[in-house]
Amino acid sequence: MKQFISVIYIYIFTILLIIIPIEVYNIATSSYSENIAGSEVIVAVRVSKTKTNKKVKKLILGDSTGRALYPSENTYDSIVSLACNQAITMAGHYFLLKNYIETNNNNLPSEIVMLCTPSTFSNNVDIFAYQYFLKPFPINEYKSLYTKYLYGRIKTIPFYWTANLPLIQTSNYTPRISIPENEERLCISKLSMEYLLKIVSITKEYNIPFKIQSTPVREDRVSIIENIKNDLRLACVEHLNVEIENYIQSIEFYPSNMFYDEVHLNDKDTPKDYLGVLN
Repeated sequence: MKQFISVIYIYIFTILLIIIPIEVYNIATSSYSENIAGSEVIVAVRVSKTKTNKKVKKLILGDSTGRALYPSENTYDSIVSLACNQAITMAGHYFLLKNYIETNNNNLPSEIVMLCTPSTFSNNVDIFAYQYFLKPFPINEYKSLYTKYLYGRIKTIPFYWTANLPLIQTSNYTPRISIPENEERLCISKLSMEYLLKIVSITKEYNIPFKIQSTPVREDRVSIIENIKNDLRLACVEHLNVEIENYIQSIEFYPSNMFYDEVHLNDKDTPKDYLGVLN
């Protein structure tokens, strides 16, 4: 029996010796990213750490509606896009921006624009955070940028500390996560407020103009958006009032039949150059 157990241990150890180096290589080279949920975030992280020699008119941050307008995997002459999805939270957008500025501090963009739909501000670390936030932004690398509130939210995710283990980080495994039914969903979460302030602060530190701009919104959501506008104004009366008011003024309504869901435009109806910067 002891001999059998020893053989099993040797077998497992041999398998791990083969698999773990492969998985570590996959992480180091991001070669796993094409086959994993959230690959757009991995692409954005990679772009955020890439040094550029071109003059960048606009650096774009954003959720999936922003990515639909300017995919981060595309190469542009005068812009760089880090837009990916809303599941990375405003903290993730801040991490991407900080990466980019630190990598390109001798060649900063002329302007930074965040493109997002109004509901994005409510994200407060949701059920997708394990896959879309913890895996592409490893805790050991980004923890120094955590606020106390963010770390508290992360620790509510089951097995959060396993997200960056090699065999898990390169897979689509995610623990079952639920949001308490009694948890209030704010139009702009505490987490969004904290990290938007950090984004504004770092753009002012480097003297880079920054604005938040809405992506197109369905016209049948007018009443919902009006409520969000009012809540945003009340929530940001002392902080971010200028940025949020400019955001509210940027909201444009498109015919509802141009959308395939609540927030995303059909491919054929997506503007080719929403910001008018590609010419």
